[in-house]
Amino acid sequence: MRKPLQTYDLNIPVDDYKMKAVMERDKANFESPNIWFYVGADSRDPGFAKVGITMGDLRSRSYSSANPNYYLFCAFQCIQGTSKSQLESIELGALTHLDAVFPNHRTRHMESQRLSECYYNIDFEYFFSCLHDYLHDNHYSNFQTAGFVNELGDDDGYALAWEFNPLLPPEVKSRFRSLILRY
Repeated sequence: MRKPLQTYDLNIPVDDYKMKAVMERDKANFESPNIWFYVGADSRDPGFAKVGITMGDLRSRSYSSANPNYYLFCAFQCIQGTSKSQLESIELGALTHLDAVFPNHRTRHMESQRLSECYYNIDFEYFFSCLHDYLHDNHYSNFQTAGFVNELGDDDGYALAWEFNPLLPPEVKSRFRSLILRY
């Protein structure tokens, strides 16, 4: 999975340094394929979810050689100024929050017994919306946001900028988008 190539085709002024700085920042965020907080799923286990982060693009996180049924379900894109340490802190906070909402559902690695980022026996829709809400409510300034306009041209709300797996059926994307939209 990866973000489709997007180009920022607005003319950046050279005579207004404040506007230029804002538009250059927006261009970097809009075009970037990097810095993500993602949710993985398992096509054979609807009660499985994995959260993770990457400073790069999503391709290296889209699969698991140990589990061919694993795929990236959705990813939320951070702003370009987000550092690796900030992203790691966001992940730690999200895992702590999810552990409180889903106690005893996070698994440990078999050999090391360290906690993994994988959750089992959860309601995936609830998990997804809880994660988005936590990120939105606690780390809004680190994420890009996206508005959604319906088929009629009406504003249907906004959420953290999302990228759903392109293999998901439109009705699944629509259902999960409706879980996270804010008005």
